[in-house]
Amino acid sequence: MKKILLILLSIVTLSGCNANSSLSFSEVSQESINKDIRSFFQGVKEENGVHLYLDKKNNAVFVYLNGSNVIQDEKAVYFTGFDIESENDTLNLLYKSEETSDYSNSSLEHEIFYKVNLDKYYEEVKLLNNGNETSFGTISGNN
Repeated sequence: MKKILLILLSIVTLSGCNANSSLSFSEVSQESINKDIRSFFQGVKEENGVHLYLDKKNNAVFVYLNGSNVIQDEKAVYFTGFDIESENDTLNLLYKSEETSDYSNSSLEHEIFYKVNLDKYYEEVKLLNNGNETSFGTISGNN
């Protein structure tokens, strides 16, 4: 009986160690995003920049890199990289962008969505573009 109790206690303890509790990110399609979050992103689609949605219910952050709005005779922004770093109580979102005059190049990423799975609560979220700190276009979220 003690062995069974010990095994059950071990299973409960290990179950408490959530495998999803590590800091990670992945590119996601707009269609795979929850409808409330997707609605927020659709509301900022006409604004170039980086838009952030804090999904506290699922311990995640969604990032929308948008450079899809091009003004005639201006260069188009496209994105070449994304990464995350944890520094104590600060989450750093790092992305790389470039500009082009070639509007027809369909291989360039002008609009990308990322889901960041959080490993803990962060006091601050910083955004860095090509190594330089910058600001978010819009921030929203749920409780």
